[in-house]
Parts: sequence; structure tokens; C-alpha cells
Amino acid sequence: MNNAIFAWVKDIKISGHLPTANCEFISNQKTIHAITSADIARTCQFTYGLAQMNITHDSRGNVVICAMKPILTRYRENEYIQLTQLLGSTKEKLLGRFLKLLSLVTCPELQPFVNFILERTDILKIFIKAQASYQHHHSHANGLFEHSIEVAEMTYHNAKHLQHSEIECQTGLVAGLFHDIGQIYAMLNQRIEHYVPGPHESYNFAILAKPLGELGTINSKVFALLSDLLAAKAYGHKARYAMEYVLQQADRSSAQSGYVRDQFKSLPAHYDFRKIGDSVIRRLN
Repeated sequence: MNNAIFAWVKDIKISGHLPTANCEFISNQKTIHAITSADIARTCQFTYGLAQMNITHDSRGNVVICAMKPILTRYRENEYIQLTQLLGSTKEKLLGRFLKLLSLVTCPELQPFVNFILERTDILKIFIKAQASYQHHHSHANGLFEHSIEVAEMTYHNAKHLQHSEIECQTGLVAGLFHDIGQIYAMLNQRIEHYVPGPHESYNFAILAKPLGELGTINSKVFALLSDLLAAKAYGHKARYAMEYVLQQADRSSAQSGYVRDQFKSLPAHYDFRKIGDSVIRRLN
């Protein structure tokens, strides 16, 4: 079975005599040499940078690239490698997914948010390392980053499937990615290294003040939508935009799935239920 990974391609060389190409890339902080077809290498039209690829192994154990797609990013190789070290080899894929999401943001109105998170490496590093909650969902290192990526991916693709406009889809992506960034407010401003609960929806606006201000001067309608998506919702709140429901469902789906994964991760695969307090959670495996 093919395995989808994100890797930093260092070089691709097409053979002059065979319909093959040699590729050198970095994955899990290791340099790997692989082979692929000349057609795949030519279709990619690049020889250096971040890529998403499907790999397998041939009968001799050689790494074979079955498909490859470049991911546009402003990061250089050393910057990418430094950030992967914050995740460890088992979660390195999260960084590729994150940068792929940013590459989908093409509307000029939303570029300030891409610029902000790529330029503010102090914020990005805390965002990557933080947990999403104290003891509920994604309550582990890198949990906030993982949850935010899941919510952004589901919001964007569900909105696409539901035929929302491109600006709504991309605004939903940005909102999903940063809907909980206020969770790191205390860590960022008080030099605290552990999770601290608080009114993170309000803190969202404090951390994102600069790109939100830029958006407000560019497009007030997109600003209004994004503000509604990022804001705390009072009891009885009546949504003004259908995108609020799309984001809300993505958030709940990621949180509940993450919670269940955490509850079962230390149990054998054949365990299909677990009692927690007065409730029972179940799974099929």
C-alpha cells in the first residue's frame, strides 16, 4: 500500500537513457534516495522544495515515488527542517499539511494572515508545541496544531462540497486554522510553558490584531464574516452565515474524534468500549 508523506525534495534528475528519474528528499529528518518515472518528474516541473508524495517499495527494497505534487511555500529548507524538529518524526506530516493549507489561501484579502503566521515564528513555534486543552481533546504536545489543521481541512473541503463561494471557503479555512490560537495567549505574553485555560475566543482577536486590521481596511465584508467565525457565541446566538455551521461541525468532529482516540490509545485494538465516569464510549476496530 502506498504511503502519503510530505518531504523536502533536494534534487530530481531524469535519466538520459531510461524512462526513470532519481529523487533525493528529506523525510523524518533523514535523507532518502528514491526512484520514480520520468513522466512524474516532468509533470512536477520542479526539482527543489516541499512536496506531497505517495511512496512504496519495490521487491529490492528501493523507495519508489508513485505520485508527487509540489507545495508552494516561502520557507527555505533550513527553516522547514527547524520546524519539523518541534514535532518529532511521528508528527512531521502535520507541518506539511499546515503549509499545504496556507498554499490554498490565494485571495488577496486573506494574505495578511499567511504573512502573519509565517513571519511571526515566535507565535508559530508556540502554536506548534501547545496542547489544545487540559484533559479533554488533543491534550498532548502539538495537540492544538493538530486540532487546528483538522478543523481547517474539514471546514475548507466541506464548504467546497457544499458549493460555498471561493472567498467563503478560504475564509473558513483561515478561521479553522486560527479559531483556537487564543489558547496560547498566556504562553506568549507571560512566558508560561504549559496550557492555561481562559477566554481564548477573545484572545484570538488580541493575537490576530495586525492581520485583522489589515483585512478590515481591504474588505469589510470578509472582515465581518471572519470576525463572526472567530468570536465566542452566546447562548441562543443566531448565525448570520451558513459558514458558521460548517466551522462549528468541523470543530466538534475534530474535538470528539481526538477525545476518543486519546481514550483508546493505551488499550489493545480489540477493546471496543470504555467506561469513563458515568458514560460509555464505543468504537469499531
